[in-house]
Amino acid sequence: MSKPSIVFVHGAWHNSQYFEKTIALLQPLGYNCVAVDLPSVASKPPVTSLTEDIETIRAAVEEEVELGHKVLMHVHSYGGIPTTSALDGLSVNERREAGKVGGVSRLSFVSSFVLPQGVSVELGVGGPYARPDWWLISEDNQTIWGNGFKEMMYHDIPSEEADLYVSRLKPHAFATLTDTTRSAAYKKIPVSYLVCENDRAIPEVGQMAMISSIEADGATVEVERIRAGHCVHASHAKEVVDFIRRAAGETI
Repeated sequence: MSKPSIVFVHGAWHNSQYFEKTIALLQPLGYNCVAVDLPSVASKPPVTSLTEDIETIRAAVEEEVELGHKVLMHVHSYGGIPTTSALDGLSVNERREAGKVGGVSRLSFVSSFVLPQGVSVELGVGGPYARPDWWLISEDNQTIWGNGFKEMMYHDIPSEEADLYVSRLKPHAFATLTDTTRSAAYKKIPVSYLVCENDRAIPEVGQMAMISSIEADGATVEVERIRAGHCVHASHAKEVVDFIRRAAGETI
């Protein structure tokens, strides 16, 4: 079986280094791994919409599909928002209809925001008056930080390792959480979703609600579950790799 390239998209505050354990396990198995760094993290001045993140993801995918490669998207947390807006015309079926080879064959989400077209993260959590208590928004509304990252996202790995991951986090552009999705790639590309049952940042009930919402909107979703917190790539890298391999078509 020909293996797809895997394009990794991280969440808010993070960068591509977050996936280091996962990629280190996948590359010896013959997977080409491409990890993007989203402009919404640590940009100065902060970006003012989803546009830059969407363009960054799309450029990475286009580079792979123009080489004729099939692509598996692997997306964590906030990364689902720009990803589902970045893939118009890039699915395997759409490219085949245009007489082209390659394309995005599957979307794999891990405790990720996946919302219908025209919805923002802020709307997805209930609107501006229902923002999670741990969100810390700057006085000028340009960036967002978090109160207690270690307890919210890295509570299930050794303390010193959690401190290392938290030390890498950077401010995130708040406008990307209020801007709305442009399209819904899940309508044209099948989905695998790994639900993190012990997630404190995006609780299990929220993940399941999003899955139900996109299924009602036309998505085909295969759901797997793991007893892990939000940053499962740090705590259970082997299990995430197995999930990715199944999403890529392997039987394991």
